[in-house]
Formats: sequence, structure tokens, C-alpha cells
Amino acid sequence: MSFLDSAPDPKQVRALKLFLIATLAVGALARALAKPLPIPIASWAIAPLWILSYGLMAVAAWLAWKKAGLKSLTIGLYAVQLALNLVWRALPLPILGLAMDLAMLATLILFGWRNLLAALAFLPCMAWSLFVSLPIIGL
Repeated sequence: MSFLDSAPDPKQVRALKLFLIATLAVGALARALAKPLPIPIASWAIAPLWILSYGLMAVAAWLAWKKAGLKSLTIGLYAVQLALNLVWRALPLPILGLAMDLAMLATLILFGWRNLLAALAFLPCMAWSLFVSLPIIGL
């Protein structure tokens, strides 16, 4: 019996849906609260990049959750970086951007320890975050 022949685990499907809903909801709220950023990207490209970034972030969290569990440091740090992301988008202070970037880096490392695919899925999110935050941080 191959992977494709087996039925998906309902608990894992439900968890993936919850990660997607929660992460995309935070992303939508962050987008609504966001101050304009001084980044050289066409305005029409930002929404698709935003959705892709937050969607990949949710998938990365789900992959890490499968190995670490919900009450793990890995998922806790994921929630912290997501909250910092929301706060920083509403109030783009350099110290908040730095805290968000460091939390995302720590999340990337913990995802990598749990599941390499989770880290790879999170990597574009980290790159996007650095791209939009570094000019404000001043680096």
C-alpha cells in the first residue's frame, strides 16, 4: 500500500485547516493594519506574495506540529513570531522588526530540527520578512 492509497488522517487534516485559518487570519489582519512600507515591489504583486507567504508559514507550522505536538516550544515560538509579525505590521518600529526577525530565525531553526521540509517551507516567509523589515530596522 503506497502513501497515495492511504486515507488522510482526519486529525491531521483538521490541524492543517486550523493552522491555515489562524495564520491567514493573522496575515489578513496584519495586512489591514499595515502601514505602507518603503519596498520596491509593484502594488499588484504584494497581495499574492502575502497570501503565499502566510500559506507557506501555516504549512510549515503544520509539518512541525506533526513531529513536535501542539504544546511544544516549536509551536509556541511559531505563535510568538506570528504575534510579533502582526504587532510590527501595525507599529513598524525598528526594535519590533528586529524582535520579529529574531523570533522568525529561531522558529526556522526549531522547524529545521523537527522537520526539514517545515524549515524549507518557512524559509520564503523568513526571506520576505527580512526583505520588508531590514530597510526599517536600518540594516
